[in-house]
Amino acid sequence: MTQKNKNIALIIGLILVLFVAYQYGFAKTVALRKEVSKLQDQKEAYQSAPTQLAALANKEKQLDEILKKNNVEGNSLQNNILKVLNTLSADSEFAIIAFEEPHSYLDESSQKTATTYNFTLQGDYTSLINVVYALEQTYSFGNVIHVSFEKKKNFRTGKSFLQCQVLLQRIS
Repeated sequence: MTQKNKNIALIIGLILVLFVAYQYGFAKTVALRKEVSKLQDQKEAYQSAPTQLAALANKEKQLDEILKKNNVEGNSLQNNILKVLNTLSADSEFAIIAFEEPHSYLDESSQKTATTYNFTLQGDYTSLINVVYALEQTYSFGNVIHVSFEKKKNFRTGKSFLQCQVLLQRIS
C-alpha cells in the first residue's frame, strides 16, 4: 500500500469515526439541549402569566371607563341606540316612528363589517336636528351617514308633520 492510499484510508476512517460518534453521542445531546431550551421558554411563559393577567384586568377597566365616558353600555348597540332615543324623546318633542333591523355588510377587501341602523323620527325640525346632533357628537354609536326630512300630511285631521329618516353606520 502506498502512502497516498494510506492517507485516503485514514481520512475515510476519520470521517466514519466522526459520523458514528455524532450518531451515538452528540445527536442525543443536541436533541436534549433543544428540548431543555423549549421547556425553559414554556416555564418563563407560565411564570409571566399572573403579571399578564393583572395587566389585562387593568386594561379592561380602562376600556370600560372609556365606554362609560362615551355613553356606550352593554353588549347590544341596537338596544343602546334605542335606549338613548327613548331618553331623548322624553326630554324633547319627538316620537320614534320606526326602528328597522340593522343591515350588516362584510367588505371582502378590508375584512371589516359595516352595520347600518335605520330609524324614523317624527317631530318638529329643531327637536329632530338636536337629536341628530346628539347622536353625532355626544354618543359614540357610529357615523350618521344619511338624514332625510319629509313633510307629510294626515288627510283625516288635515295637519302636517315632519318625519326624519336617519341612517347610522358603525364600522368594526
